[in-house]
Amino acid sequence: MTRIEPVPRDGGIQDGLAARVHDPLWLLARQWQLGEFRGDDSGSPVVVDLSASTHQVDAWHTGSGDWQPWSPAATPLERLVEQESEARAADPALRRDGGARWLRALAASASARSAFLAGCPWPAVPDELEPAGLAAVLQSKVPDGAAVAASLRALTTAETADAEAARLGLSAADRATVQAAAPAWLAWWGGQVPADDPVQPGPPVTWDPHRLEHAFAVRSSTLPGTELTAIAYLGGSVDWPDVDAASPGQAPAQPETPGQLTIKGVPMPARFGGMPAARFWEMEDAQFDPGSVDAAPHDLARLLLVSFVTVYGNDWCVVPVRLPVGTLFKVDTFTVTDVFGGTTTMGPAAADDPAWNLFALTDDREASGASPWFWLAPSLPDSLEGPVTECVLFARDEMANLAWAVELRAGGRDRYEAWLAHEPAPLPPDPFPRYQVDTVVPSYWFPLAPEQNADQESVRLRLVPLARRVAGALDLELPLGELLADARSDRLWLFEEEVPRSGTRVARRRQRARWHDGSVHAWTARRRQSGTGESSSGLTFDSVTPPTA
Repeated sequence: MTRIEPVPRDGGIQDGLAARVHDPLWLLARQWQLGEFRGDDSGSPVVVDLSASTHQVDAWHTGSGDWQPWSPAATPLERLVEQESEARAADPALRRDGGARWLRALAASASARSAFLAGCPWPAVPDELEPAGLAAVLQSKVPDGAAVAASLRALTTAETADAEAARLGLSAADRATVQAAAPAWLAWWGGQVPADDPVQPGPPVTWDPHRLEHAFAVRSSTLPGTELTAIAYLGGSVDWPDVDAASPGQAPAQPETPGQLTIKGVPMPARFGGMPAARFWEMEDAQFDPGSVDAAPHDLARLLLVSFVTVYGNDWCVVPVRLPVGTLFKVDTFTVTDVFGGTTTMGPAAADDPAWNLFALTDDREASGASPWFWLAPSLPDSLEGPVTECVLFARDEMANLAWAVELRAGGRDRYEAWLAHEPAPLPPDPFPRYQVDTVVPSYWFPLAPEQNADQESVRLRLVPLARRVAGALDLELPLGELLADARSDRLWLFEEEVPRSGTRVARRRQRARWHDGSVHAWTARRRQSGTGESSSGLTFDSVTPPTA
C-alpha cells in the first residue's frame, strides 16, 4: 500500500495562508467575460418597513355542522378534530376500579360482597377479546363497575328497590349496609362518568368512514370572505399545507374589525445548514457538501437546490415577524431602504411569477391558484402516544382479485395471536386426494367486495363478512373493533381509490399533550398511514390437496 504525504520545505504556514495568485490578470479577465463587472450600483438593504393585515382564527366546524367558537390559545385543534366520542362507562379499567372500590366499601359485610359478585358479573365477550394477565385476574375477583352503578341506582329508587334487592338476594341488614354506602360510591362514579356519556364509543365527528380521513374547516370572524377547509386530513399535526382557502359556506353574522400590524426592522442575511462560508478562510459545515450531491441530468429539483445553495444562497434576507398562533397574515406594503437612502416598494413574488408561491395556501378563486394569506397554524409541537389499541390494514390481493380489511388489533389484543390460539384443528390424514371448495382464511380478514355505483361506471368496496362454521353452525364472522363497527349494520363501504396498490393502514391510540397555556389534553385519535404493499390471503377455490398419508 502506497501513501503519499507532502513534505514542506519550511516549517511555517505563512505561504499557505497568503494564498498567492500568480496570474491575477487572468482572473480579472475571466470576471470580465462572465459579466461580473456590469454592476448597477445597488445598495444593501438596511431598513424594512412593513404593514400587514392580521385575522385571528376563532371558529371551526366539522365540514358539515354549525360553526363553533374556538380559541387557539386554549385548546389544540388536533384534539377538536381527532377526538372520538368516548364512552367512559365502557372503559374496562374504570369498571374494574369501580368494582374494587365497591367491594372495599362493603368490607364489613361478606354476604353483601358475595351478592354483588354474583349479581353484577362481567358481560360475555368474544374469545379474541378475553382479557389476559393481571386484567383477567382482577375481573375474576371484582364485579363489573357499570353493572354495580345500575344496581345501586335501582336500590336507591323507591319503585325498584325491592325488586333489585330480591334479585341480588340481599338480607335486610345487607340492604341497609348497601343503601348507606351507595351515595358516596355513586357520587364518585358520577364524577368519572358524565351524565350524557354514550353507551359505546363512536368515531370523531370529523371522520369520513368512506374516505378514512378527517374533514373540517376554520375561519376568522374578521375575514368573512374566506374560510380554510381541510378535506383530507390524515391525523397527526395540523399545519398550513393541510388546508385550502375557499369561499365561505356561511359568513359571520357580524364581521369584526381586522387587526393591523406595522413593523420597522433590520433585514439579516438568511442562514441555513450547509451554507457556503462568506469568508475565504472560514471553515464550512461538513454535514452538507453541495459538490457531492448525486443528481442526474433530469433531476431538476436537486440541481436547482445545488444552484441555489452555491450561487444565490447569500442573496436572501430575513425580517422576523412575531404573530400569535392561529393568525391569518397578509402583507399590504413592503418598503426597503438601502445604504444610499433609496427606497424600493416590493410586492409578492407571485405578482411577477405566478408559479413562485412559497408557503401559500391553495385558492382556486385566484388566477395564480394561490391565496395571498399565510396561516400560522397552531400546530401541536409534540404529544405522548400510547400503544396502538386497534389497527386495520386495507390491502389489495391480486391473486384472489379482492381487497381486504385486515383487523390486526382489536381491544388491545393481537388478532393473529388470538386466531392461532383458536385455529381449527387440522384434518386427519387422508390417503386419497381431497377436494376443497375454498381454502381457510383467517377470521380477522374481511373481504371488500366491489359493487357498482349508480353512475354505472365507478365501483365502491363494501365489507361483506364471510360465513364461517362456529360450534357446528354457519355464522357470519363480524369485526370486533371500532374502526370497522359500521360493518355490523352493513354500512361500511369505501371509495375504490382509498385502497391503493400500496395499501393503507388506520390505527387508534391514546394521545396526551400539554398546550401553550399549560393545560393537559387527552383523547383517542384515529390516524391513517401508508400500507406495506399488496397482501395475500391465500384464498383459492376448487383446489385438490394431495394425499397426506
